[in-house]
Amino acid sequence: MLYLASQSPRRQALLRQLGRRFRTVRTAHRERIDPRRTPSWNAMRNAHGKASKARLPRGASGLVIGADTFLYFQGRVLGKPSSMRQARAFLRALSGRSHWVYTGVCVREARTGACRCTYDKTRVSFKPLTEAAITRLFRRVPPLDKAGGYAIQEDRGELIAGIRGAHSTVVGLPMERLQTVLARWPKAGRKTNHHGISP
Repeated sequence: MLYLASQSPRRQALLRQLGRRFRTVRTAHRERIDPRRTPSWNAMRNAHGKASKARLPRGASGLVIGADTFLYFQGRVLGKPSSMRQARAFLRALSGRSHWVYTGVCVREARTGACRCTYDKTRVSFKPLTEAAITRLFRRVPPLDKAGGYAIQEDRGELIAGIRGAHSTVVGLPMERLQTVLARWPKAGRKTNHHGISP
């Protein structure tokens, strides 16, 4: 059994592509960013925290998937905006420029705590955005539950100029990386994953 430690409908839609049964569960982990660490470390650390603190049914067995997505732009992390004002500020800053989207993913065995974490990043370029375009976008797609204040899958040609990397990473679950981890699970390290993120 797979457990997805996320309520994101976008991640659920991606995970369904695997054709495996899964359940969504909540997690007690609160996302944190350590500015002294790299974006990849922070993405994996938060993914690990979500998988480790997933609220599983009593006696659950199987694998828990945690994921964390944020933007990295001009040396700082942009997560989910805390207000519409901040969401607008994010898109103003990103207008006509490029940024990186990082998604960390962690797979953890429910009974033993064995885990393996990895990450992916995709470069996203925005078209120039007017204030009117941002207003129209927000009327159509609420921004507050989305990293950076936007959802690439909701773009109708007014937002994205191009991407370099995996589309699923921007949506919130790097499918190629996840499938690799699941396929190699029996060989995964028991206590520390290959990127050095300790349980």
